[in-house]
Amino acid sequence: MIKKAYGKVNITLEIVGKEGNYHLLESVVSAIDIYDTLTFKEAFKDEVSANIEIKDNNILKAIKLFKEETKVEKGVAIELIKRIPIGYGLGSSSADISATLLGLNELFKTNLSKDKLKQLAGKLGSDTVFSLENKRAFLTGRGEKVLLADNYEPLSFLIILPKEPLLTKTVFNNYQFSDDYLGFKEHLSDNDYLIKKAKNDLLKTAINLNKEIKEIIAFGEANNIKINLTGAGSGLFVINPTLKEIKLLKTNFKECQFLKAKEL
Repeated sequence: MIKKAYGKVNITLEIVGKEGNYHLLESVVSAIDIYDTLTFKEAFKDEVSANIEIKDNNILKAIKLFKEETKVEKGVAIELIKRIPIGYGLGSSSADISATLLGLNELFKTNLSKDKLKQLAGKLGSDTVFSLENKRAFLTGRGEKVLLADNYEPLSFLIILPKEPLLTKTVFNNYQFSDDYLGFKEHLSDNDYLIKKAKNDLLKTAINLNKEIKEIIAFGEANNIKINLTGAGSGLFVINPTLKEIKLLKTNFKECQFLKAKEL
């Protein structure tokens, strides 16, 4: 059995407060057609293999939590084919966690409800609940509260990956609150508004931490190309880019990786 774990782009991200060690946010998030693949098979013991080195195995954590909830005793072997770049704010880890829970629920026929899966996903990460849905949504809290959009026209993205990724923890630890709150909940399906007003409160911090991001953003401003940060990594994006914009960026930033993506 195979499950796809879809990446995401934060079209907007505003930090609205702090609760303990966690920043509270409001974010319009799009699921995109860049995805990891997870293959599930019953096995004697739990094991995860992948086409990359796994440093922090969140898939095993998801298996453990699922088994604690369902009392399933059989083992599972999961093969991960990683395609979502890590460290660029594209939801790589959250997507894999959610796909694991969905896959286990189907493999072992445990019939957990969507609400129960959301409850489990929320214990394992901030964007994991969103990754169970795979459509545009407005996230609040730590990202675990999800309001789905209705009747939106899917966007396309040019995703720009600088050479060096940024750790989410590093970005948040260096963030200083801003007071330019706009609020996007009422504009969740309004593409024109989102394209015009898209912002990420973490962008200034990322610019200070990464010289390459600073150069790309400055280049965009000089050439009237609206470039923004997705999530809390170093990934950047342009919404509905023109062929001219794509060529210009690729020509001037040859050491970056460029990905085209469409919204689900």
